[in-house]
Amino acid sequence: MRKSLLLISVFLLNSVLLLSSDEDKTLFPIFKEEAIKRGYELPKPYGINFIFVNMKQNVDINSLNLTGNLSVGKLNLGELSNFISVKSTTAKTSNTNTLVKADLWVFPFLNLYGVFGKTKGNSSAIVDINLLNKPFLKNYNFTLKYEGITYGAGAVIAGGYKNFFSVVDFNYTTTKLDIIDGNISALIISPKIGYNFDFHNTRNSFWIGAMYQNISQTLKGDINNVITFPKNIRVPNGKFEVKESTSSPWNPSIGFRTEINKSLEFTSELSFGKRKSIIFSFGYRM
Repeated sequence: MRKSLLLISVFLLNSVLLLSSDEDKTLFPIFKEEAIKRGYELPKPYGINFIFVNMKQNVDINSLNLTGNLSVGKLNLGELSNFISVKSTTAKTSNTNTLVKADLWVFPFLNLYGVFGKTKGNSSAIVDINLLNKPFLKNYNFTLKYEGITYGAGAVIAGGYKNFFSVVDFNYTTTKLDIIDGNISALIISPKIGYNFDFHNTRNSFWIGAMYQNISQTLKGDINNVITFPKNIRVPNGKFEVKESTSSPWNPSIGFRTEINKSLEFTSELSFGKRKSIIFSFGYRM
């Protein structure tokens, strides 16, 4: 996994270097001369970023299904769902993402990018399990651990007046899980307004904004990996399927960015409320 991420990072960096070998002759951003004439200071067109994200939030459990044959001792009772039912409405998720992002300012107001990386996380729900309509396991911690490859694309629409700016970031990502069966899809929209300022020969930005997330995930796997049954009860081919979605789509955020020089930049962003996240990004522009 780490070797793959390193190889992809090197490939993206080499591609950007080739594209930007002669910055003055590059096509991008289109209409840059007009923007410069109007007094706008434009960033270098090509960029590569290394991003770390840690996020925690509650999700709604839309369905939790169990399938398989139930055996008690040597007696096979048949389909598991005829005897066992599970009740739960919410879960807590915690995800860590390590990503590589390559971007291009196509126009002075439009940036397009792609992301690729790794996601690792867990989803934990307190469930009540009934056997023949009687309590079997109450307040059971039903925890699923997962990891996988994340990839996606996005766009940033930007505008500004003097030192003030506004941006809206749209992106869609998919995570293919490799520990348990399933996938995670996420649509994220982040509008922001901010202010640019200089400090000790550095160019800095501060902003406030909001983050909208529409996340849906389906997690599947072996029941015996997540539920410990008494010795006399067996579910040899038992499977589970959990479908989850975002509980609180919107949350506020604040962020800060500093340009160490024209090429190097560091960004951090903090989200709070019912969804909590912290993002660090180190970027190189060419």
